[in-house]
Amino acid sequence: MEELPSAVVLEILGRLGDAGDLARCRLACRALRSLSYHVPSVRLRCSPSAAAGSASTSASALPFKTLALNLVSLLAPSLLRLSLAVDPPSSSWDDADLDSDADDLHLAAADFLSRCLPPLAPRLRSLALSDYWAQSCWRRSDALAVISLLCNNLVELEVRNAWLSVNGLRCMPKLTSLTLEFIRLDDENIDRLNECFPSLQVLNLIGVGGLKEPKLHLPQLKKCRWTISSIPLNSTIVAPNLVELEFTSVEPKILILETPSLSDLNLIIVKPSATIVGAEKCLSLRNLRIESFGIPGLARMFGGSQSLKRLEIEIPRRTRTDELYEALSLSDLLRNFPHLDELTVGPEAWFELQKPCNILTSTGYSRCLKKLTVHLEPSDFDIKFMALFLSLCGPLCEVTILFFDSSEAAAREQIVTKCASDFPMVRWKWGTRKKPNRNTL
Repeated sequence: MEELPSAVVLEILGRLGDAGDLARCRLACRALRSLSYHVPSVRLRCSPSAAAGSASTSASALPFKTLALNLVSLLAPSLLRLSLAVDPPSSSWDDADLDSDADDLHLAAADFLSRCLPPLAPRLRSLALSDYWAQSCWRRSDALAVISLLCNNLVELEVRNAWLSVNGLRCMPKLTSLTLEFIRLDDENIDRLNECFPSLQVLNLIGVGGLKEPKLHLPQLKKCRWTISSIPLNSTIVAPNLVELEFTSVEPKILILETPSLSDLNLIIVKPSATIVGAEKCLSLRNLRIESFGIPGLARMFGGSQSLKRLEIEIPRRTRTDELYEALSLSDLLRNFPHLDELTVGPEAWFELQKPCNILTSTGYSRCLKKLTVHLEPSDFDIKFMALFLSLCGPLCEVTILFFDSSEAAAREQIVTKCASDFPMVRWKWGTRKKPNRNTL
């Protein structure tokens, strides 16, 4: 390490997972000790159990916020990126083990940020705060007002597990990336977010509550991930430069898209009651992924697309006794998207497509597919159904079969041998993947 250029060593030290690792590096050699005070990036983390343990075993133990303030004062002259986080508690942790009125882990508190940020605010480019929900959920914070007042050069902001007010929020024209995760936001229609973050290019809204009829209107936005539960029912996205969108919801009513540049769309809509207004105007759409109990209805909204080349389908099923709102038919998919080059079928969608009522029966489909990817359990494999799929593939089509890594190796090997012998002209690829958790939606 001592032989490396100082700039390289600083970059390595800035990528350490925690400030504790940085402190240990200071003990390794004199050179590291000197350079450790000039790192451009630092992360300081704490767990609720560690905070409770230090408070109960040592009266002289420093609270987490005090440690953060001390660290900032040491590194302020060089610090460009700061991350302060309370790690999620373990399953055995009881929030009652910490004083319910305490705020020692409430990192989005305005008074704490007012003391922490001034020494480094002029240079700070990235700020990430992950609060402790048990202390932050009932305390509305003016953190956004403090950050927008002090950090005029901030480019990237992440806030998690907090209740945020938009009172006093100022315009931050240099901010290009914003992540709000598990946030209660006092901005029903996202009007203040649109007004104060006009230069956003990347936006992640994950589990943001407090919204009524949100309308994103961000002219510079290029990439967006928006995950909501059952509320709000109506959402609008006006983003002329948006290229990539992932939208997740349980049962929305209306999703309005004014996104003419949209190229990659991932729709995860559990119950298919949604109407997607403007789907037919997404003329640049090339990649579409749909995960829903109502794939056919959602697919029809984008039907006839001349630009769509890659489609992925899956069903967010918890048990295979659940009923689909509409039968999943390969015939319908091919009619809706006649210009597909690549098709990816998830394990639950593959199981559904094999049902007799859903198998392709009509003729006249051109052999167009250049790439087919199937995720499946070996027990769901049917060689006759695979032959039907292969009839839709063009010459030299690449077919990839991905098994769950928990499946038996002997069963996988049997399928590999059968496919290779029955269809020698196909370019086969094989692999494994982890079985997804179907209880996350």
